[in-house]
Amino acid sequence: MYFRKMKLFKLIASPLALIYWMLTSLRNLLFQWGLLKQYKSSIPVVSVGNLSMGGAGKTPHVALILENLTTEKKAVISRGYGRKSKNLIEGSTQLHSSRDLGDEPMELLQKFEGTDFKMIVEGNRTKALKYLEQQKDKTDIVVLDDGFQHQYAQRDLNILLTDYNKPFFTDFIVPTGTLRENRKGAKRADIIIVTKCPKNLSVEKQNYLKNKIDQYSSAKIFFSLITYHGLINNQNKTETLNPNKKYLLVTSIANPSSIYEYLVENKIHFAAKKYSDHHNFSKKEIKDIIKKSENCDALITTEKDWMRLKETELPNAIAIGIFRLKIEIQFINSEQSTNFKEQIKSQLI
Repeated sequence: MYFRKMKLFKLIASPLALIYWMLTSLRNLLFQWGLLKQYKSSIPVVSVGNLSMGGAGKTPHVALILENLTTEKKAVISRGYGRKSKNLIEGSTQLHSSRDLGDEPMELLQKFEGTDFKMIVEGNRTKALKYLEQQKDKTDIVVLDDGFQHQYAQRDLNILLTDYNKPFFTDFIVPTGTLRENRKGAKRADIIIVTKCPKNLSVEKQNYLKNKIDQYSSAKIFFSLITYHGLINNQNKTETLNPNKKYLLVTSIANPSSIYEYLVENKIHFAAKKYSDHHNFSKKEIKDIIKKSENCDALITTEKDWMRLKETELPNAIAIGIFRLKIEIQFINSEQSTNFKEQIKSQLI
């Protein structure tokens, strides 16, 4: 029955997908022909994005890219999805909350905040670039977060992410799929990273994925995976997962399946409450979480979700400890890690 309904939905939605495909393809052609103008910044620009609607792991990959950039003064420009304000903001943890910046910009700001880093939240990337150019303290390089479709700003390096579990070459244009534009948009990428790969990804599977991607792009292809490193408490100290305890897992990310798998692999008992991506928790939902936690020993959430949860009454009202999952993005081997750094260096010099 489910598959029949899905087939019927795709049949009904296909005209809308065709219209969307035509509009986005025309827009790409207008940029290609130079009829839609691109702004060339005096600051080198790296763009990180995807073809799909989300879930490829952009924020941790932006962090990975920042860590691999050797330049001193860096900035990230993000539209700040879900934020309440609309004006340009140069983020500060002392002045702003996730409601001002969005959860992902706040997560990056807390990780990199300092004299050599700026977090700029502005939907118009060109406006944000001009703002950085006008500042007295020079910015050496800018990373556009979720900037693949924002072609009004030229980029010196275009990085495309695609989820191993749903690579772009198997997906379809919205609303029949999750693609924001035609698969052929991948040809604009200089680097493509296949994200969320399994640890034991075989060479044969890598070659299969490369051959499929090569049909759409000549970009250099890398493979990354998520590594979990236990929990972090409110004092930013590492805690060990305890199989003798029961945890409440609260997430509002696109796809928490890898977290479920990690906990199951470690034989952890947990109950899960899943909300939509970038969800803003209501007072009723916080009360529901507190009620659910009464039968658990601790609560686990993600760094991204903690940016919003910590600004609610939850931290003061809950009787159990709250921990964040500590994650790291790694390439599948040291050779790929070295090659990625060299690729970035060669294309930005």
